[in-house]
Amino acid sequence: MKKRARSETVSPIPLSPAFFHILLTVADKPSHGYAIMKAVRERTNGSVKLGPGSLYWAIQRLVEAGLLVESALKASHTDSRRRSYGLTKLGRGVLKHELAILADIVSFATESDLIDRPKPIS
Repeated sequence: MKKRARSETVSPIPLSPAFFHILLTVADKPSHGYAIMKAVRERTNGSVKLGPGSLYWAIQRLVEAGLLVESALKASHTDSRRRSYGLTKLGRGVLKHELAILADIVSFATESDLIDRPKPIS
């Protein structure tokens, strides 16, 4: 297995699957809570479901850890109560670090014939 250069940005808190999925969801653009819940459910074909209580608790923990920040952009023009969250520089580094670890795991599993080679996303 070929070793990848890996970011050394380690999370200041243990990164649970819920935390990982939230960070991954807001990597492209800030999102509000409902959009995050919906995106995670769709991306995982329903295998990961974040309820409102666990989602907002997780968001608060990620904000406190400096991985997420409330975005200056409003999530919705029609509902000023919605808050959008985006990655901080630290959050992006942590996400890249975790993705590199997962890529190494998938590479190992592929080379060991434990899984088929992943297909490109179209």
